[in-house]
Amino acid sequence: MGPVDSHHLDIIRLAWSRELGLPDDALSTRPGADDRAVRVDDDTDTIRFLRLGETCALVGPRWAIERADGHTSEELTESATLLALTQDRSGRCAGPVALAFGTDYQDPATGRPPLVSHEHDHVRQVEEACPPDDVTEARLGDRDRWFTILDDAQQPVSSAGYAEFQGFLADVGVLTAPAFRRRGLGATVAGIATDDALDSGLIAQCRSPRDNLASRALAARAGYRELGTYAAVTISRSTL
Repeated sequence: MGPVDSHHLDIIRLAWSRELGLPDDALSTRPGADDRAVRVDDDTDTIRFLRLGETCALVGPRWAIERADGHTSEELTESATLLALTQDRSGRCAGPVALAFGTDYQDPATGRPPLVSHEHDHVRQVEEACPPDDVTEARLGDRDRWFTILDDAQQPVSSAGYAEFQGFLADVGVLTAPAFRRRGLGATVAGIATDDALDSGLIAQCRSPRDNLASRALAARAGYRELGTYAAVTISRSTL
């Protein structure tokens, strides 16, 4: 599994620049890791920080941008640092998440190919078998395309789905029923979704909570390469 090539990296940077409301070239290689792209938005209730390869970006109200000036980009990937910026404003942190990307088709499967359903009802059945936190993390209900592996009894056991992200990426989520985990089904169905995204001209993206080592390992097994970190802090509207 080699590095992401420069063409794919430029597309990933463009997608995230547009997601953060930055100029299209804002995340092109900058002189230093702490020479971050910044956008002041005094109307937002969210502070967003992105580290993507050697480039970084910060979006939020002016007071948050000014408070962040004294912190390195490495520090700003930590929840504790972002929450400290908002300690007088009731901040709630989502993340940090590891950003990983898939740009290669999966190796052809050996043996009998799995039976795959595209029905949303099968996704819901997998969700019903899983803990709520896992369902929230996978966010399969927010996806546009679904892929569910059915077992020999045609029961749904593992699902993946994706939604377009800024027209260039496919944001992929994966969920496997607890009784069927540790069998490689998650990586298999992630690979099926990834191949479909590549067929659609998209680069696959997987966002895993940084402390969820199992989720990050699954992405790696599916051929994804980690390139960065994203974190966001939402501020209570009453303290803006």
